[in-house]
Amino acid sequence: MIGVAVMGCGVVGSGVVEMLIENRELLTGTTGDELRVLYMLDLRDLDVPEGVVLTKNFEDILNDERVQIVVETMGGTRFAYPYTKQCLEAGRHVVTSNKELVADHGDELLSIAKAHGVSYLYEASTGGGIPIIRPIQQDLRANKLSEINGIVNGSTNYLLTEMREKGVSFPAALGEAKRLGYVEANPAADVEGWDARRKLAILANAAFGAKLGDNQIIPTTGISAVTEGDMNAAAAFGGAVKLIAHAHLNESENTWTGWVHPCFVPSAHPLYNVNDVFNAIMVHGNFVDNVMFFGRGAGSKPTASAVVGDIVEVAQSLDAPRKRLEYASPVAFDAAPSAPRRLLVRFTGDENAVKAALPGCIIKECGDEKAVMTAEAPADVLNSAVQALSSAVQLGAPLFVL
Repeated sequence: MIGVAVMGCGVVGSGVVEMLIENRELLTGTTGDELRVLYMLDLRDLDVPEGVVLTKNFEDILNDERVQIVVETMGGTRFAYPYTKQCLEAGRHVVTSNKELVADHGDELLSIAKAHGVSYLYEASTGGGIPIIRPIQQDLRANKLSEINGIVNGSTNYLLTEMREKGVSFPAALGEAKRLGYVEANPAADVEGWDARRKLAILANAAFGAKLGDNQIIPTTGISAVTEGDMNAAAAFGGAVKLIAHAHLNESENTWTGWVHPCFVPSAHPLYNVNDVFNAIMVHGNFVDNVMFFGRGAGSKPTASAVVGDIVEVAQSLDAPRKRLEYASPVAFDAAPSAPRRLLVRFTGDENAVKAALPGCIIKECGDEKAVMTAEAPADVLNSAVQALSSAVQLGAPLFVL
């Protein structure tokens, strides 16, 4: 018997318990031993399955030597960080879906896990039910990975889909998303791009060996300022607006560039048809080229599937954790990239002034406004040109062009 404790029994944690019980026979056949839930830790009074102890005391888990795998689905860092650290130091394997904890403290927790001969796994922290960390570190490890582009937040993707397909405003789409439970009562982490930024930090770490820690990723811009005009501008050029998380390895400099930003995605791009609450992540390798992972990015059962996948990996190698892919030296973040970029910007005013400031651009009508697609230019040059142009014409917020 392999004892499991689940800390935090909300949407994800309860899904993990349900899956471990419902698929018990399958999991026993896969791991060669029974995965038995011994504890559920939560401050609320919950109904728990027969044979499971509901506790509000973390020490109950820490002091029971039968518990070999601890699942942390608490969210945040206030309790999750010290509890996870103590579990690892006590020689317990830890599996988590907590993107904030991994992004903020992952390097430290992985180091502690290595020092104590245990695993710290977090497949569910980036794409919900989409397998991505393990494929990057195992199936694609023979490739030099150089780029990631992803729709990694289902809530914002739903909002943008509603705005595009139904023509509703951002506030109206947000109200409907709250009613359906697709966003939290305070949706800032989703709509301001913070959730996507955390996931991007984890993906860049897996793909490039970047240091964990998401606060350095700039620009991070959410979708709260996206308007009907932006939707019209994207449609005029045959595309759609998506919130994209992007990372690129500058191999010659041992640095990486990353950003989270609303983007114009052309209809020919594979991410164009990723709608509603679905997520998709594209990874580029020097031999495999582009590979895309697609599926539900959130929800109780999809996320539980990723968590239990990690539990199975731990259970199959309890006494000799599988070696984690490590890089020779950490890849530093480049906060001032000059890589070429294109922008799509709405404007009203003198079209000739726009053409003069942005040579090689394309201008199209979009409702009562016009939209300009810039030619490709270094990001810093392009940003300076657009900023200077803002004194001559009225500009909307720029969309990056994917």
